[in-house]
Amino acid sequence: MPTSPLQIYFWCILLLANVGISTSLRLERDALLDIKSCVEDPQNYLSNWDESHSPCQFHGVTCNKISGEVTGVSLSNASLSGTISPSFSLLHQLRTLDLSANSISGIIPAALTNCTNLQVLNLSMNSLTGQLHDLSSLLKLQVLDLSTNSFSGAFPVWIGMLSGLTELGLGENSFDEAGVPESIGLLKNLTWLFLGQCNLRGEIPASVFHLESLGTLDFSRNQMTGVFPKAISNLRNLWKIELYQNNLTGEIPPELAHLTLLSEFDVSQNQLTGVLPKEIASLKKLKVFHIYRNNFYGELPAGLGDWEFLESFSTYENQFSGKFPANLGRFSPLNAIDISENYFTGEFPKFLCQSNKLQFLLALSNNFSGEFPTSYSSCKTLERFRVSQNQFSGSIPHGMWGLPNAVIIDVANNGFTGGISSDISISATLTQLLLQNNNFSSELPVELGNLSQLQKLVASNNRFSGQIPAQIGNLKQLSYLHLEQNALEGSIPPEIGLCNSLVDLNLAENSMSGQIPDTVGSLLMLNSLNLSYNMFSGEIPDALQSLRLSYVDFSHNNLSGPIPPQLLMIAEDDAFSENSDLCVPDTPERWRQSATSLRSCQWIDNHRSFSRRRLFAVLIMVISLVVLLSGLACLRYENDRLEDINRKQDTESGDDSDSKWIAESFHARGVNTSAALPVPMAK
Repeated sequence: MPTSPLQIYFWCILLLANVGISTSLRLERDALLDIKSCVEDPQNYLSNWDESHSPCQFHGVTCNKISGEVTGVSLSNASLSGTISPSFSLLHQLRTLDLSANSISGIIPAALTNCTNLQVLNLSMNSLTGQLHDLSSLLKLQVLDLSTNSFSGAFPVWIGMLSGLTELGLGENSFDEAGVPESIGLLKNLTWLFLGQCNLRGEIPASVFHLESLGTLDFSRNQMTGVFPKAISNLRNLWKIELYQNNLTGEIPPELAHLTLLSEFDVSQNQLTGVLPKEIASLKKLKVFHIYRNNFYGELPAGLGDWEFLESFSTYENQFSGKFPANLGRFSPLNAIDISENYFTGEFPKFLCQSNKLQFLLALSNNFSGEFPTSYSSCKTLERFRVSQNQFSGSIPHGMWGLPNAVIIDVANNGFTGGISSDISISATLTQLLLQNNNFSSELPVELGNLSQLQKLVASNNRFSGQIPAQIGNLKQLSYLHLEQNALEGSIPPEIGLCNSLVDLNLAENSMSGQIPDTVGSLLMLNSLNLSYNMFSGEIPDALQSLRLSYVDFSHNNLSGPIPPQLLMIAEDDAFSENSDLCVPDTPERWRQSATSLRSCQWIDNHRSFSRRRLFAVLIMVISLVVLLSGLACLRYENDRLEDINRKQDTESGDDSDSKWIAESFHARGVNTSAALPVPMAK
């Protein structure tokens, strides 16, 4: 059957089409290979980008199922570096280009503006630089995310021409300081707007509050000013408001309660003020509520305790007062709360860990009082537990010493009593234990030695007694140990020399005794050492001279011997005072002695020698006096004995005259009144 002209024409058209498609595929493959040549691929994501594979088989590449043309390149989070090749402009049907979360640098090539079919352009989280080219020719764009790079120059005012955008991210760049373009209000389909930290200033344009489809509004970390916009309540689809770290003023309007879909609300670090409107308690879907570092005051609405989805609650550094909402956390999966630096009073709320999901509990610097609730004994999820600077009393609930995930326990500056439970060994991940300025007592438990990650132990100004456990030497990460102002006894355990990360050691104002162990000299990181107001004796170890100490205090002890010369160079005399037998050695550092009130060791030696000689002389004199007195006593005794013998002999011989002399010699002579003559009277 002969071929008709129509069939011949059809076959020619088909042949030409195949040739065109084949040519197009070769051009796109060459373009992709050039794109590969511009990047580094340490994870070999592009290993099959080669001549032996069709472009549609390349990793991260999608194609039109009919024509085979490349329609998408998605290489997000592939550890790529290098630059963006202009060859992307040869992919004429490219609709999606996603190179986000890599380490790509350089500029966006101007040729990319030729990709007029692009609907998604995501180059976020890279290291791109330079001024943005005008991309307003990409009229089909629905998603434009260039955030988290290092773009500079003028903020793109052409952005309002991309009326099809549903998502716009230009935040976290270094644009020149500028106001928000009013033209952003033309993007009526916008659902996601991220303009945080891109050097914007001034008030939020009123046009923004007409973007009724908007779900996320983020102007955080800029220099936005003006009163908190009441018109924000028009955006009924908002579920996320991020306006933190700006200069907004005014109060939170009650109309905010109209945003019934609101899930995340962060206006922290502004200059907002006033009392929180009770209407916000109706925002039942809130998960995140952050208003910290503002000037809010008054009581929190009690209705906040009814929130059922709350995960993070932060009001720190405001002026809130009164009782805290009693039921907060009772019905919600609360994970983190920070209400520090306010003026809350009364009992501490009991239900913050009701869901057993609480990881961060921070309530520093308030006026809470009474005993800490026992309901937290089973809160084993806690990682940061900080309630310092309140007015708590009583014991720490038993189970709270053993927090297996805790990195910090801070209960300082309260009136807590009792001791540290042996359960402290369960807190094996603890890095800081802060107990200072309380009324804790009892002995330090040996289980402290199990806290291998501990870096900071502060238990000063309490009533701890007993000895420092030798297990302290197990704490290889310990850098800060303050146990001053307690009633500790005994000596410093030599094992403390194993704490080779120790920088600051303070054991002052205790009742410790014994010698300072030489092992302290092996603490090569030690910078500050305070052992004052104890009863330590013996000499200051010479090994301390090898340390890089900048502060020492050995005052008010019973130390003796020469002060190591190196320590004299870093400390004043007061650091060695009230140790009567400490002295300045006779060394080349005599220049130090000329300005010191401390005695030289030579003077002490001479004084001791003189004292010994004087003591010897006094001893000789005393002995001589004793001998002399003894001799005189013996002589008198001998004389008395001889007289007694003589009297006995005279009595036996009957000599009356002598007897009478003897008698008269021991009696007063009398007067014979009968023989007295009359005395003549004068005339």
